[in-house]
Amino acid sequence: MEFSFNTFFGLEKDLTAHPEMLIFAALLIPILLMLPIALVGWIFRKLKFNMYIINVLLYTMMFTFLLGILTIFVLYFITDKNGIKLAYCWLTVFAGMFFFSLINENTITKMFADWSKLIEEKDKSRR
Repeated sequence: MEFSFNTFFGLEKDLTAHPEMLIFAALLIPILLMLPIALVGWIFRKLKFNMYIINVLLYTMMFTFLLGILTIFVLYFITDKNGIKLAYCWLTVFAGMFFFSLINENTITKMFADWSKLIEEKDKSRR
């Protein structure tokens, strides 16, 4: 059996008939996955477990939401609106954001910590 880019896990009929549903999926999947991951992260933080993989997953969802939806919108309105190709593009963005977050987790976490310190300092100086 050969791999074909005209199949997508049995959803090819739906994606071909309604490619616009991929826009909603690209918006909702990262947001809906962030909620249980954040809950697990909260539990891990309370139990003093290592937060590396939880942070990686949260950053992946955040970056996929921001850049994945932009990619899907651009491709949807510029290309031929093939839902299967759009799904593969979104999956590629998701995988890329996962590996980016996996490699740069410490840097991203430090960046957010530094931003939070700057915001707190500005807030204290205003009082």
